[in-house]
Amino acid sequence: MSEFEPLEYETGTAIREYDIIDINQTATGYEVVLDIELDSGYSLAGTKLEVTHEDLLGYETNDIEEGIKFALGFFNH
Repeated sequence: MSEFEPLEYETGTAIREYDIIDINQTATGYEVVLDIELDSGYSLAGTKLEVTHEDLLGYETNDIEEGIKFALGFFNH
C-alpha cells in the first residue's frame, strides 16, 4: 500500500455508557473529561471532549450535560 492511498474504514463501535469525570469552563465553552465504555468491550479513560458555546447553541441547550449527550450521539435520551 502506498502512503498516498486513502484508507477506508468501516463504521466503528457504539458507546455503551460514559461517566463525566470533570467539567471545566473555558473561554470558548467547556472542556470535559470522560471515561467511556465502548460496545466492543474496550474503554477510553480520561478522554477529553471540547464542547463550544456554538455547539450548545446548535444543540439548542445551555446545559453542558445535555450538550455532552448530543456530542456523543445520544439524541433520544
